Amino acid sequence: MRFFSNLLGMLVFRTKSLRLQAESRMVFTGIVFFSSGFLAYALVRNHVYAALSELPETASEPVYIFWQLNLIQTLLFLLTVFVPILALLGNSIKGEVPGFVLSGRDYVLHVSALLPLWGLLFFLTAPVQWMAPHFLSIGILDISVGMLARSVLTAVYTAWAVKRLNFLTTVQALGVFVLSCLTIPFLFIMTYTWYADVLSILAVLVFLCFRWIRGRRVKKEEKT
Repeated sequence: MRFFSNLLGMLVFRTKSLRLQAESRMVFTGIVFFSSGFLAYALVRNHVYAALSELPETASEPVYIFWQLNLIQTLLFLLTVFVPILALLGNSIKGEVPGFVLSGRDYVLHVSALLPLWGLLFFLTAPVQWMAPHFLSIGILDISVGMLARSVLTAVYTAWAVKRLNFLTTVQALGVFVLSCLTIPFLFIMTYTWYADVLSILAVLVFLCFRWIRGRRVKKEEKT
């Protein structure tokens, strides 16, 4: 109940709810909730535009269908690229720690707060995608109403969350968000090249092994 209470609080921009959710360190729950919201939005989108797309014969295979939803690729991108950069820039701009430093605690706090928030936005914009499937032309860009609503909400809520989690000004938080968005091309690389996903997983495993080895070494030094 506390999890959903925090989500509702974040929806109305309650800083206390955001920080409680971050301090809960519910990484796994956040990943599950984000995945649920992402899949809900993706399934609605695919259903709405099913008549407009011609899928290859292999699309009948469940594994292929699931892979094409891009959930795994998006999670890898968020957990290994976007959130670390977001937290790193937030810490650096705040100026409390010299240089670019990201602790495991800061990473967990950002993941625990941001992933459920993004998952909630997917849930909220899925009905918009269903009811308004048509596209809007913005200059040379054609974008669906649902995606436009989700993009705007994601920008607003992410900038607010970064501001409150890192005690930044509004301008600083917007700067952190914009700079972090420069990593989005990595998402397209992960989406269209499977070996990029493998490299991301290996990078995470190497990082975790490094942290484990360093932790063991510190404990041994403390005992001696």
